[in-house]
Order: sequence, then structure tokens, then C-alpha cells
Amino acid sequence: MSESIKLILKTKSIPVLVDFCLEEKIEFNVKPQDFPDTDWEFSLIIKDIKSGVITGMFLRENRFEIPGSDSQKAKNPAAKKTREEREEEEEKTTIAPAVDETKTPESGDKGLF
Repeated sequence: MSESIKLILKTKSIPVLVDFCLEEKIEFNVKPQDFPDTDWEFSLIIKDIKSGVITGMFLRENRFEIPGSDSQKAKNPAAKKTREEREEEEEKTTIAPAVDETKTPESGDKGLF
């Protein structure tokens, strides 16, 4: 297994990644980007699963994004309501305000008819 992960980094982020690669003995290549001039393309060469997992954890911890991995972004799922909350909500919507039918219109009040 020999996969490579490509990253685009700004100059200020390079030392952090280089230190990590040296500590974990991960092979990497660096090329300057054509546009903009401040970006650099890193290719990390992952040789085994352990180094892949460690690299993934490091990238996530330091918020480095891998281009083309938009589908892997963590999405906050909508909070699911408990059964009790749903029942309470249904009760609120189905219960109409009580009408006091025993009241008779006062002498001055006349209905529509």
C-alpha cells in the first residue's frame, strides 16, 4: 500500500507539517503552486495503515483540508426529538382552547343572527 495525500498549505503552516512528517517518518514532496505564490503543494506518501490513521488524526486536529474531500466534512445532524417531545408537541397542536358553551349572550350582546 502506497498512497499519497495532497495538501495545499500557506507558508505559515509549513513548519507544523514538516515537524510532524519528521517525527513520524512520513515521506513527503513539496512543490510551489503557480497561483497564488504563497501556497505550496505537499504530497504525503502513506505506506501503511498506522501512518495513514496518525496522519488523518493530525490533519483533522490542525484543521488542514484535503482538496476534493468535501464529502468528508462533518455535518451536524439535526437534533432528533424524543418520543415524549413529539407527543407534547402533538398535544399542543390538537388541543383547541375550551369554549364555554354555558354562557349566554348578555342582553346587549346579539349574535350574528
